[in-house]
Amino acid sequence: MELPAERTDASFEAFFEDTCQRIVGIVAVATGDVAAAEDAVQDAYARALTRWGRVSRLDRPDLWVARVATRLAIDSWRRRRRETPLQAEMRAAVHDDIDRLWVRWGLEGLSPMQRVTVILRHVEGRPVGEVAAAASISPETVKTHLKRATRRLRALLGESR
Repeated sequence: MELPAERTDASFEAFFEDTCQRIVGIVAVATGDVAAAEDAVQDAYARALTRWGRVSRLDRPDLWVARVATRLAIDSWRRRRRETPLQAEMRAAVHDDIDRLWVRWGLEGLSPMQRVTVILRHVEGRPVGEVAAAASISPETVKTHLKRATRRLRALLGESR
């Protein structure tokens, strides 16, 4: 049974207002690029709206949007990386708060999926099962990403002391 259009619009608008900033923050910290995160989140919400009848029935529609946005941002990052050779001094232009977190945590040394799993697990406090659902990977893969990220962060942060 489809919801009437005005009820669908109202429920989607409320969902958007409640979750958008948090999801942009998650994707921005994961990617290190606020502009790319905002673009990816906008595309993810557009996809959610077109599928709102199905997405709204999920236990955590916000995790669906976060997963889609993260995948879009990672895909965009991969395309840009193939198009432009990366230089050591090249850094994404990010807002000061995100930049401080990025550098402080050594996130530039992690893969995009490692960043996502670290952010969802340790910043958002999500259980491994929810992280797996948000990233569309198995819980075992989440644990592998977390283990590798932890090892990498220890090496990076140990060097900076």
